[in-house]
Amino acid sequence: MKPFAPWVWEIPELFNIGVACTDAHLGTSRADSPAVIVDDDVRGVRQLTFVELAERTSRFGQLLRNLGIAAGDRVLIRLPNCIEYPTVFLGAMKRGAIPVPTSILLTAEEVLYLARDSGAAALVTDRATWNGLHETIETLDHITHVVLIGTGQRAAAQRVTLIDLDTALADVGRCEPPESTRANDPAYLVYTSGTTGYP
Repeated sequence: MKPFAPWVWEIPELFNIGVACTDAHLGTSRADSPAVIVDDDVRGVRQLTFVELAERTSRFGQLLRNLGIAAGDRVLIRLPNCIEYPTVFLGAMKRGAIPVPTSILLTAEEVLYLARDSGAAALVTDRATWNGLHETIETLDHITHVVLIGTGQRAAAQRVTLIDLDTALADVGRCEPPESTRANDPAYLVYTSGTTGYP
């Protein structure tokens, strides 16, 4: 038996994982196939095709750009399993921002710790979470924008700018090209569960 050829990593200089995960099937026979399906107890089954996912993530990336969220800035995500999650997570990476996913089971104190430690510039969450955490989030000077999903009452903001995700995405016009991230740039930031203390 002949020995295997030596393995060689071929790492491109520039690579945006948000683009790789959303735009790969554009212009192919799979473009209109489901990319994401979410079965929600409240809103039912919702889905996005590859075309829709690519378009929504590009709009979210542009929204971040329009808000002044720079490449490398952290975007804290506190969302349940929902169709908006991949839009926000992958769209932030298209912008070159660094999404920071968090569990919806964390306490307000734990969310505050992650927000402070990560230095997040923006938070994406649902209205119920914002209503419960708004006083805590308002104490963090580095969070300038909070993007909300869903409908219903929302607590007023004293310092941060509140943005409705669906409205803001609909208002985005032309999208600039995705950030040309380098292969070694951070893509996302994940904290451990912190079962024995803070992560």
